[in-house]
Amino acid sequence: MQSIARTLLLILGSGCTVGAPSGFSNGDHWTFPLVGPLEDGLLITPGRVHGHGPYLFAIDPDANVTALDAEVVRAAGLRSGIGPKRVDESDTGQNRFYAEMLDLEIADLKVERRDAMVFTTGFYDTEGRRISGIIGRDVLADSLVFGFDRDQGIATLSTVKAFKPPPDATAISYENVFGRSNNVSGKDPPPVVTSRGGGGLAGRAVAGPEQAAVPARLQDKERVGVNLPDITPMPRRLVTARIGDASFAMHLDLGATVSQLRQDSWSKAGVTPADFKLRVVDEAMTARDITAEGRAAHVAVGGTSSHATFAPYIERRFLPAPIDGSLGLDFFEPYAVYANWDTSTYLLKPRGDAAATTTARLGRWGSYLPACAHPGCVTAQLAPFGDGVALAVVRDPEAANKDLELLLTVTAPGKSARRLVVELPRAIDKVSGVLSADYRDAAIAVLDASPFPRDCGNQGGCIVPLGADVIAGFEPPLRDPSQGPAEPVVRSPPMVKLVKLDKLHRLTGEPQIAPSATAAGQPVAAAIVKLCLGADGKVESTKLVKSSNVAAYDEELQATIKTTWTFEPFETDGQPAPVCTQVTFGAH
Repeated sequence: MQSIARTLLLILGSGCTVGAPSGFSNGDHWTFPLVGPLEDGLLITPGRVHGHGPYLFAIDPDANVTALDAEVVRAAGLRSGIGPKRVDESDTGQNRFYAEMLDLEIADLKVERRDAMVFTTGFYDTEGRRISGIIGRDVLADSLVFGFDRDQGIATLSTVKAFKPPPDATAISYENVFGRSNNVSGKDPPPVVTSRGGGGLAGRAVAGPEQAAVPARLQDKERVGVNLPDITPMPRRLVTARIGDASFAMHLDLGATVSQLRQDSWSKAGVTPADFKLRVVDEAMTARDITAEGRAAHVAVGGTSSHATFAPYIERRFLPAPIDGSLGLDFFEPYAVYANWDTSTYLLKPRGDAAATTTARLGRWGSYLPACAHPGCVTAQLAPFGDGVALAVVRDPEAANKDLELLLTVTAPGKSARRLVVELPRAIDKVSGVLSADYRDAAIAVLDASPFPRDCGNQGGCIVPLGADVIAGFEPPLRDPSQGPAEPVVRSPPMVKLVKLDKLHRLTGEPQIAPSATAAGQPVAAAIVKLCLGADGKVESTKLVKSSNVAAYDEELQATIKTTWTFEPFETDGQPAPVCTQVTFGAH
């Protein structure tokens, strides 16, 4: 068997092929369901690896190869080891591990084998979802057409020959721009194979902090002492975009939720700057924190137009090519999109009325969701409750013991009421919550459903306005609204908000907590710790949500968080307020 590094070079160095790529299951067209398509975030689909799962995968055509988190590698028993360095957006080579991924299944598509980059568990988590893998261009291959239709709730892969372009789509041609070097110097020397892996933790040969738990698979004895070459990024797909009154060379990026533009061009583009907290990760697994955004109400490319929110663009790998930024999924929000790599063309088809396609969208799950009496297998009712409105969501009997996530559309005449996301874990048959007066006299209906709910941070499910920072915002459960409010109406104390970690600003303490000598030498699984802060930003309590399977390390995590971590006070309605969050620590 060839080494991971050698196989990667063969994959990345190969040109476009005719028909389906090697290792694909039979067929020329494959369809797979998207999770949360109407939330207009990342493109996410469920998949299995070597019989394990399902796991959630984000789709990123800019990623050279597919990626897996360390927990999936462990659970599936995949062999892994040091591989080529990845060159990140700062033009720096980064050491990375790779695993031999076997039997990838995404709906009706089966991929026999690929070599996947390995990342820390929790590294790519987004919007309250655990992302366990990234689908890259070794699956979204040059010989295929990749498309997604949020209204239908699906993504597709087709061979070029089998692809049928939508008749009402607008074509956008792009130019490929390639990286300037095959060996980009990094801050660290290239990884060197120092020993052969024997399987298990004892087989580690080279390990960085995020790959310390990954056993090495070093196959070729003759490769000991040999430097591994870097992997340069996928070509950038450039178009000319009109932002405000100026034109810019922009990359088309279907793997990022927000667009990017070099910050010194914001004034020229007429974008409106604002404070903003966001964490962005490039395809080389390098993260950076964003503290400002620029908003543009009108962005035009060819015969299409949309809007975009811009983060600062810092790409250095393609210099001196004049790349001003990238257009992310926010630009493509009004369209179904089909990317034909063979013809260097994107086809954009305007989206329609999401309510009109509810039946087809719910049907994308097949046997994942049972046939029920009501759309999405739930009923949802609103009733007056004090100054607001009570919402009760009850599952149908046919969906008993099924995980459910619902998206509810709200029509409130003369008012602005956001759509609602409802999380129903399999053990919960009903979830209730009090909504604001904006939802009074509203009509409510199920717009989408999936069998992949987020973790609300409690066992009672939750109801969340779409786009809210809060993961769990209501006390579960309330009185049955049909009984009317008690006399007098007594409100429960407001529930402390559970927000995503990237919404908080840590002032002190190291984000990574390595096992001490006491806990070292034992297989340490990924751990999740819930911590609650006082209004002053100090840690008041911690709770172990998921154990690392090493008691000493569990205790170290909580003790270190309590004694060393402090945060900038979290504000609600302009006032400092208590808040809780969860943090995931990768396997070691």
